[in-house]
Amino acid sequence: MNKPKLTQHRSLAALLVSLLALLPVACDRWVDTSLNVDPNNPADVPMKLLLPAVEGSLAWYYGSDPSRFASVITQHHSGVDRQHMSFYENYAFTESDVDNYWQAMYTIVMNNANILIKKAEAQNSPHYAGVARILLAYAIGNITDAFGDAPFSDALKGEQNTTPRYDSQQQIYLTIGQLLDQAMQDLDAQSVLSPGSDDYFYGGDRAKWKKAAWALRARYAIHLTKRDAAQSSNAALAAIANSFSSNSDDLVLRFGESQTNYNPLYAFVQERNDIRIAPYFTDLLNRLQDPRRPMIGATPKTATDSIPANDDLGAFYASINSPVVLLSYAELKFIEAEARLRTGDLSGAKNAYVDAIRASMAWYGVADADAAAYLANPAVVPAGDITLEHIMTQKYIALYTQFETWTDWRRTNFPTLTPMMGNRIPRRFPLPQSERLFNGANIPAGSTSADWKFAPMWWDE
Repeated sequence: MNKPKLTQHRSLAALLVSLLALLPVACDRWVDTSLNVDPNNPADVPMKLLLPAVEGSLAWYYGSDPSRFASVITQHHSGVDRQHMSFYENYAFTESDVDNYWQAMYTIVMNNANILIKKAEAQNSPHYAGVARILLAYAIGNITDAFGDAPFSDALKGEQNTTPRYDSQQQIYLTIGQLLDQAMQDLDAQSVLSPGSDDYFYGGDRAKWKKAAWALRARYAIHLTKRDAAQSSNAALAAIANSFSSNSDDLVLRFGESQTNYNPLYAFVQERNDIRIAPYFTDLLNRLQDPRRPMIGATPKTATDSIPANDDLGAFYASINSPVVLLSYAELKFIEAEARLRTGDLSGAKNAYVDAIRASMAWYGVADADAAAYLANPAVVPAGDITLEHIMTQKYIALYTQFETWTDWRRTNFPTLTPMMGNRIPRRFPLPQSERLFNGANIPAGSTSADWKFAPMWWDE
C-alpha cells in the first residue's frame, strides 16, 4: 500500500518549523563558517518567528495522523480505500504508519518548543517561555496518550543523547503538571519581550494562555478516573474554576486559504480521499436529529431510516481554511459535567452538560431555535438525572475529529462501540519503527508484540 505523503501538504508554519528543526545539525567545521552563510538557512531564529512556527506545527501534526487515526478507531470516520480501509476494518495499524507522527512531534514540535524556552530564558523573556511550556505540555501529553510510556526527561538533547530512556506514563503526567505550573509562573513574571501578533492562538493575551494551562490541567485530571475517580474529579473541578468561560477562550488555529497554508484534514482529503463519515456516527446523529449534521457531513435522515452509506466529510472541518481545535470551552463543560456526576452533584452535572451542548451548538453556528429543539429531545436531555453515557455520547459528538474522543472511550467505554473485527478495539498506537530500530534497548517490554495496541496503558488500567 502507498503511504500518505504528509510531507507534501504542510501549512506554511509547519514548513518553516521543518527547516528550523535542521538548525542543530552541522557538518565538520574545517573552514570559517562566516565565509559561507546561506540567507535561506539562518544560523539563528528570533523568538517572534520561532513561536508561530511551533504553534503552526503543533496544530498541523495534531490535526493530521493522530486525530485521523483516532477518528477511525472511534468510528467518527470509516476507511474506504487503501490504508484507512485496513485501519477501519482490521485495525491494521503498523509501526511504520505512526513513525512520521512520532518523529514530527519530537524533532519539530517539542524540539523547537524546547529551543524557544532556552532562548526565552537567555533573553529574560519568561512570557515566551510560559507559552512554549504549555505547547510542550500539550505535545508530550498527546504522545503519551497515544503510546503510553515515552522518552521525555532524557530526550530533546540532540546528538548528546540519541537513545533516550523512556519515562513511565505516570511520570509524564507529573511532568505535564510541572510544566503547566512553571508556565503560569512565567506568564506572571516581568518579561523583556512578550508574544504579540506572532502568537497564532491568542495574540499574546497572557490571561487566555493561563486559562488554557488550567484547561489542560482539567483534561489531564479527568483522564485519571480509572486510577482514582474522586480525586481526579475534584482536581478537574478545581482547574475548571480558573479556566475557559466561553467559546472565545478556545485553543484553536484557523488555517488560511492558500495552497501553502491549509487545513491538514483538507490536505489529506485532497490527496487521498479514503475516509468518510462512519455509518455508526451518521446513524447516531440521525437518531438524535442532530442539527450539526450538515456541517459534519452526515446525511440528514429520519429516525426510522436505515443506516446510510458512508458520507463525505462536511465543510466545517474539511475545508481549506477549517480550524483545528486543540482545546475548547465545550470540552471543559463536558469535563465539569462528568466530574460533578462522579462527585454526586447531579443537578450541577446536568447544568454543565446542557451548557456544554449549547457551547457546541454555538461553535457550529446552529440557530438558537434548532439548538433549543435538540435540547428538548428527551433522548438528549432526559427529564430526570443524566448518566455518564449521556455525557460521553454528547461529548463524542461535540469533539468530532478530535483525538480526545479516543481517550474518553478508553476510560469510560462510551459511546458503546462494536469492534469492526474480533472483540477488541485498539487502546494505544504501536510504537514507531524508528524506535525499534534505533532505540530498541529502551523500548517497553512487550511493545513489539502484535497485541501491544490492545494493551491498556497506565491510566487505562
